[in-house]
Amino acid sequence: MVKSKEFRFMYDDLSDRLMIASKRKDEVIQGSIRVLNLILDFTSSGRIANIEVLQVSRYLESLGINSEILNNLTNAEITVQQQRDGYLIYFVLQAGQKIERIPFNIITKPVESVIRN
Repeated sequence: MVKSKEFRFMYDDLSDRLMIASKRKDEVIQGSIRVLNLILDFTSSGRIANIEVLQVSRYLESLGINSEILNNLTNAEITVQQQRDGYLIYFVLQAGQKIERIPFNIITKPVESVIRN
């Protein structure tokens, strides 16, 4: 794993997985949840500490982003913003001077209530 600031990251091209970790030494992983192609690890305080994106190159291509950035990563970070209806997670990927900000929305409200609004 490569380290950058508080984040460590690794892209495994054989399994097409991107892992971004920010777990601190004093934190304990309490549990994980899988949402589509995303696995989130939570600490005992409820903070998202690690993220794993499965089939990440396919996900990037579906957004119109060239997945070659994964093979040349020099930095990767995550930001999480709590929204009214869930969470907006951004993966910030950097390869040299090229930076891509990739969104991933998680809606926590029941689908029926989101559709009605």
